Amino acid sequence: MRLHRDEALARLTVLAQASGPVSVNVTGPLGVGKSRLLAAFPGLARESRRPLGQSGLEVVELTPWSDADIRSLCADLDDPDLVVRLAGGLPLLADVLARACRAGVRVPGALADAACAEVLRRLATEIRPRLAAALPVISTVDGADADLLADLVRLPADAFDRLRDLSVVRDEPHGLSVVEPFRTLFELAYTWRHPARRAEAAARTVATRYRQLGRTEDPVLRARLADQVLYLSGAPRVRRDLFAEAPGPVRVRAAGTQDADALGELVRIWAAAEGLTRRRADRMLGLWLAGRSHGFRLAVDGEDRPIGMVNLTELDADLPVLDPLLQQYAPGLLSSGEPGLVVGMMAIRPAYARTQPMLVREILSSAITAGRLVVSTPFLPYQQMSARFGLRRLGETRSDVYRCGRGSAVYTRRFAPDSLSAWLTRLGGRRPREEAVRDALTNLRVPARLASSPLAERAGSPEALARLLVALISALAASPEPEDAEAGRILDLYFVRRAGGHDLLAHRLHLSRATYFRRLAYGLAHLTDALP
Repeated sequence: MRLHRDEALARLTVLAQASGPVSVNVTGPLGVGKSRLLAAFPGLARESRRPLGQSGLEVVELTPWSDADIRSLCADLDDPDLVVRLAGGLPLLADVLARACRAGVRVPGALADAACAEVLRRLATEIRPRLAAALPVISTVDGADADLLADLVRLPADAFDRLRDLSVVRDEPHGLSVVEPFRTLFELAYTWRHPARRAEAAARTVATRYRQLGRTEDPVLRARLADQVLYLSGAPRVRRDLFAEAPGPVRVRAAGTQDADALGELVRIWAAAEGLTRRRADRMLGLWLAGRSHGFRLAVDGEDRPIGMVNLTELDADLPVLDPLLQQYAPGLLSSGEPGLVVGMMAIRPAYARTQPMLVREILSSAITAGRLVVSTPFLPYQQMSARFGLRRLGETRSDVYRCGRGSAVYTRRFAPDSLSAWLTRLGGRRPREEAVRDALTNLRVPARLASSPLAERAGSPEALARLLVALISALAASPEPEDAEAGRILDLYFVRRAGGHDLLAHRLHLSRATYFRRLAYGLAHLTDALP
């Protein structure tokens, strides 16, 4: 049973007063307050883990604390909201963050660093510190499979499987990822401590994911890879649309029959925000619910309370709601029989406005998986967002279905596998020229991969590109300028000779890590400028 801390306290009080022996398994994420809860019952005997399937065992699952509860732990601070945002409903993190703030720490990255140190200390009971050190990298690049992880971090062969068993790690289509709020904390801390390494890891991940996008036939994986590319290299405005922070532990799930009241309330919020008449909005809700698949998805907080929603209706001629949404554009959009989704509305409670990017990500990921997206909206900000994401405007509907004084603009886009890279390029999640150079250097000894480089065609052949890159690196290493020569030697040792990883080479060249990565970045920029 999933319980808030007060409910769990009441339940344990009842169990502690039972006449006979009772076995209770208190579960929940790291730092949710399990030990804090059990400390209120000093008379309870604690044992080593016991089998969950044991007869008579009562399981109490603690949910994350509310923002108000977390704020009560740090109400004395000048900026308690920062602690609330980073703690993600976990009192352990709130305590550590608040202590750091009281000690004078103000920079978010430094605060996150203090919290991560405590998390890693707690995880020492689950895994060796050397393996746990991979968590910041996995968090920074937003997930990694075994091959990518081996490329980013030097780890034992069984590291992937060992990391997979951690309580803060979960399986995803593209590999392992770290659960929130730990992922955000690890990324903030890693970016603050190692900005050059973060940039290097992001660039290598983007290059790898682009190659995978061109090969995979799995639409779910394709959507997740595209999401990752946008996260690591999207244009600033695109990143704000998709990845702004949401308050607390928020997730998206399908709406069920138990959510009828919440749907009605959110539809009324939607109508008020977009200047629609309530009567027409309620009528549209009835049409959505009349279909065999209503398509409503809810953003819910840590206690499963709906705080926002979006409607993603299947592009199906039998669904009655599509006629008023698409009107004269319906025949053309439905005639091909291609699968797809139609977005007709999105609503967020005003207090949770930062949740919108999570719903926009849900729309895009679902659309890439489905293959096509259609948007119908009279709301100007959503029309502008549709244009930013490369959807083609078909025009306005003839009828003002919402009685708001204007027709709905209809946009569409196909997400064919062979067009995803071009779409990502338009959104700023592109491989710029320097990244293409880095990718080519990584594949210097793999002609088949080098042949796919956009630089190979310009050079005449993969072999000609390899010779050109090696010659440019040699010329740079022979430069009389010390900075140029150091950059050239790094490129030669790392990409041409494969003489070791970054740490080893920095030590070999007697350079600090910061200087090493500055020289590496300088060398890559020099090669990019030197190529014809």
